[in-house]
Amino acid sequence: MKTQIMMRKAFVALFGFLFFASIVLSVNAKTTPVPQTKITKTIATVKPSAKPVVKATPAPKPTPTPNYGYCLYVPVILYHHIEPQVEAAIKKHTSLNVDNGYFELQMAYLNKAGYTTITALDLVNALRNHTGLPPKSILVTLDDGYDDLYTNAYPILKKYNIKASLLIPSGLINNPGYSTWGQLREMQGSGLIYFIDHTWSHYPLASGSLDKIKTEIETAKAQLEQNTGQTSNIFGYPYGSFSNLSIQVLQQDGFLGAFSTIGGYYQCDSFIMTLHRNHVGNTQLSAYGL
Repeated sequence: MKTQIMMRKAFVALFGFLFFASIVLSVNAKTTPVPQTKITKTIATVKPSAKPVVKATPAPKPTPTPNYGYCLYVPVILYHHIEPQVEAAIKKHTSLNVDNGYFELQMAYLNKAGYTTITALDLVNALRNHTGLPPKSILVTLDDGYDDLYTNAYPILKKYNIKASLLIPSGLINNPGYSTWGQLREMQGSGLIYFIDHTWSHYPLASGSLDKIKTEIETAKAQLEQNTGQTSNIFGYPYGSFSNLSIQVLQQDGFLGAFSTIGGYYQCDSFIMTLHRNHVGNTQLSAYGL
């Protein structure tokens, strides 16, 4: 009996010792720090900026057409609609419109600044014949023969004695929103207006087959000559769209030169079938370096 009591006490003592030891080990495990070498090193290498710097990506510069051969500095400026901007907004023309008030300021500027306005034929002949042009020569072009050409642009051209070359898609004339043949002839009678073949239906020539290209170019040529009496031998590409095939057709049909929408103020005989033109908008022409 005594032996059993002693064994029971020994067991209780052992259990108590083991329980106390487990508590000590548990406390030590929680208070022992985990090594921080790697974490500290990682955090130390990160340096966030309070003011992130954003680098502007420059717009790619267009590759200019190489200027070689016989070249002349002659800006060719490009217009479509000429009407009050409020009216253009209603008709959804704003992307192609220059307000008639700004157009008058621009034409007055050309007149006052001593520019000489020439025709498309004047420029092409000078390049082909390697002859000069008057100082500060400039070419004004208006595309597509809209009705506001006659009602808004033409009176301003007459007021400031500005010559202009009109790119005419012959099949659209006499249709709603476009000038009439009678109006074109009236403007021609002023001695200020020269007509440029702009296809029959304002067709993008780079998309066409040989037959389609020939039909568009030659139909417009015939209709322009029949309705105005002017020889049609200068061309303007609708949408600036051209191809080697369209250039070949133009040359075979006796065209002397053609206008693209490639920007640039120098004109050269080396690219006489893709001469340069420059869009202008609702601002002063001096903003374009003129």
